[in-house]
Amino acid sequence: MSGNAKVAVPEALESPTRLATDMATKWLASMDEMHDDDDKTETTSDISPSADSSPVCKKRELNESQKDSGEETQEVQKKRPKRKYRKSTINVRKEEKATLLEELAELHTKLEKIKARAFATCVGVEARTPSEMQSANRVLRRAIQKQQLECTKIHALMSEYSLFNIRVGSPIHRPIHLQKDTHARRATLLALKSKVLQDGAKFLNDRRPRVDPLKPMREDHGYEASNGDFYATYISTMQFENTVKQVYDILLGYFSSIEISVSEKLGNITIREDDDNMAPGITQNRLVSTTIGGLRMESNTVYFSRYEPGDEDAGHQNGYGIFVADYVDHDDLNPYHPHERIRRDFSAVLELTSYPIRHGVRTRSKNTSEGRVVVLTRWVHSKVYHPEYDIPQSGWHEMRDNTERWIQTLHHTMMERLSPVVCCRR
Repeated sequence: MSGNAKVAVPEALESPTRLATDMATKWLASMDEMHDDDDKTETTSDISPSADSSPVCKKRELNESQKDSGEETQEVQKKRPKRKYRKSTINVRKEEKATLLEELAELHTKLEKIKARAFATCVGVEARTPSEMQSANRVLRRAIQKQQLECTKIHALMSEYSLFNIRVGSPIHRPIHLQKDTHARRATLLALKSKVLQDGAKFLNDRRPRVDPLKPMREDHGYEASNGDFYATYISTMQFENTVKQVYDILLGYFSSIEISVSEKLGNITIREDDDNMAPGITQNRLVSTTIGGLRMESNTVYFSRYEPGDEDAGHQNGYGIFVADYVDHDDLNPYHPHERIRRDFSAVLELTSYPIRHGVRTRSKNTSEGRVVVLTRWVHSKVYHPEYDIPQSGWHEMRDNTERWIQTLHHTMMERLSPVVCCRR
């Protein structure tokens, strides 16, 4: 080995400086690799969930956008001015009505004050000047006329209702069908008697006007329906002397021989086709009338009656009598003849009561029973059927007139047989 030859020195025997440099270089390289791996991992994690759940994210973004839009809309609506409250028509009408009522009350108050001033100088003063009397009369006349005008419309409505109610039929009618067999006919009417009389008394008590029973009263209505039938109603009160029983017996005789009175009063020929006294308090009248013009009219009516000696009810103390008449719907023994005769139906209630004589009522006899007056209250409903065959127009008018006159025959007969009460001025 020569002196110039180089000897190989191992790496471990190299200088410490180089060794440290190599180690630092390796450490930096490893750190760079670690950073690269972390970046790849983060990139994969960021991309992968987005790719897997993109529909959910889109829906979430859509909901968030709608929510934001709704919030913006609410904010815009909040910013809009509030709409003013508008009253309903009915509330406006109520307020107007209340205002008018207040004005009306004020006007009534003023009117009362004016009346008070007008009467202030007249009331309690015997010596009244002509001007004061004229002023008071003018106030009274205007007040009365005002009330009459206000009641005119009500009266028209009531008249319209009354005419319509007439056309509906008799309110006390009960269907009556009589067979040919005498015993069956009798049984049918006996079964009806009690209920018919009870209903008739109740109806007349409700229908009777609340006026002084000792004063004569009358009210009637007539109406021709669209089909030609003619309806009429009549209510009246009549006052007589004698006793309730005496007047009751006279009415019984009248209904038993009604054809005689009708022929005398109307001037036509009326005959009775039946002679049936069914039972005590039950009478059937099958009548056929021939008018002056030669037209024939028929009716079939049953009369129920009852007399009571008296009870504690007002007007019943000295006896009470009641009659109820109703027409027969079908009679197998005496059928109607619509192609030969004009049919007329009657329903009626007659009531007999008595009241003490008061001041202002004068009788012809001083021996009137216990100082009492008998009052006959009568209600009648009639219907004349338009004929099913041709008749002259004048003949139809005659039939209608005869119906009204027929109702009045009882009044004339009672006036002839009894002593009427005379009412004098109080």
